[in-house]
Amino acid sequence: MTGSAVKGRALRTAATAGTLVALFLAQALVQRSFDRAWPRPNIEQLLYLPSGRHNKALTLGFSNLAADILWIRAIGYFGGHALTDHDYPWLFHILDQVTTLDPPFRYPYLFGGIALAIERESGEESIALLTKGMAQYPGDWRFPFYIGFNAFYHLHDAERAALYMRHAATLPGAPEYVSRLAASLLAGTGRFAAAIRFLETLAEGTRDEAARDNIRAKIEALRTGKIPESLQAFLAGKRAP
Repeated sequence: MTGSAVKGRALRTAATAGTLVALFLAQALVQRSFDRAWPRPNIEQLLYLPSGRHNKALTLGFSNLAADILWIRAIGYFGGHALTDHDYPWLFHILDQVTTLDPPFRYPYLFGGIALAIERESGEESIALLTKGMAQYPGDWRFPFYIGFNAFYHLHDAERAALYMRHAATLPGAPEYVSRLAASLLAGTGRFAAAIRFLETLAEGTRDEAARDNIRAKIEALRTGKIPESLQAFLAGKRAP
C-alpha cells in the first residue's frame, strides 16, 4: 500500500472517529438539557413538555436525536404501565412531541396509534396521532385502517369505519380482506367477525410484546363471549346510540 493510500485511510478513520465523538457529545448535551428540565425518575413530568416547536430550542439543533431520546423514554413509560395499571395518560403527549421533533419517524405514529387504540378512553387520541401520521405517509394503508378501527370499535360508527377501510384498500400493500371488511360494515353484517379481524391486524402490526398481549386478551375475551356492554348492541348489527 502506498504512502498516500495509508494517509488517506488514516484521514478517513480520523474523520469517522471525529463524527462519532461529535454525535456522542451532542447526545450528552441534549440528554443533559432534557434531564435538567424533566428529571428521569418522574416520567409523568413529561406532561409539561412544551410544544415540539418550542422543544427544538432545547435540542441545540439536534431535534432528531432529541426525538430518539424521548422515544426511548416513551417505550419505558409504556412498558412500566403495561406491567402494572394499563393506564397511559401521558403517552399521547409524549409521542406527539416525538413526531413533532422528527416528523418522518414513522413507527411512533403506528405504535401510539395501536397502543392508544386498545384502551377504552384513548380512541380520539389514537385517531389524532394516526391522522398526523397519515398526513406524513399518505400511501401507507395502515393509517386509514387503524383510524377505521377506532371509528368502529370506540366510536361505534360503521359508516365512518367503512369509509376509511375503502380508502385503505386502495393503497399499496393492503390485505385483500380490507375491502371485504368495508363491504360487511356497510351492510351491517359480520361486525363480530370484523372486530376480531381488526384486533388481529392490530396485533400483527405492533412489535411491542406488551401491546400484543393486551390485544390478544381482548380477542380471547370476544371469542369467549365476554363482550363489553358498550359494544354488545353494536356488534349485533344494531346502530349504536
